[in-house]
Amino acid sequence: MMTQFSIDLERFVSESNRIEGITRIPTNAEIDAHDEFIDLPILTVKSLEAFVAVVAPRKLLRRKAGMNVRVGNHIAPRGGPEVEARLDSLLDQINADLLTAWEAHRAYETLHPFMDGNGRSGRAVWLWQMLRQDRDPYALQRGFLHTFYYQTLGECRLPAESSAHSPSEASAGKEARDEPILPNPTSPGKEMR
Repeated sequence: MMTQFSIDLERFVSESNRIEGITRIPTNAEIDAHDEFIDLPILTVKSLEAFVAVVAPRKLLRRKAGMNVRVGNHIAPRGGPEVEARLDSLLDQINADLLTAWEAHRAYETLHPFMDGNGRSGRAVWLWQMLRQDRDPYALQRGFLHTFYYQTLGECRLPAESSAHSPSEASAGKEARDEPILPNPTSPGKEMR
């Protein structure tokens, strides 16, 4: 009999694979790799390499010069020893709970440390943080896309929201005003409806 945790984890792995265009049912090895990963007391480069070896076999850490990747319009930092050093530094920050799961995921995907498997490993890192650092124990049940969508909304501000505050408010980190910012219907080029 499967537990609710097992069902939620399989659903999470399935969602993570679907984001990559992988529509098959997750393998037991993939589910086990996620289960082992989220149980780690700390994250290391070695633990990430072991995880990626399961979800994207033979896709290596970009620690050698020439191991460059481009994903859509994003060109990741050039491959070389600096990639491993930056990943290690990022993991230190994650382990020390210095970054939100959203910030860490964004930094991880921007670095794109592996030749492939970055999306799935990045989501596993995100889930580890959400569960291990008590950010949101229900993230596994809701899934990545649902939770990350609302994290993104919470982390982003429109330019108008930032400029609406005085410099002292902005530097003090005060919250945005409660009312929504709507376009001015009488500004040039806008029709009143």
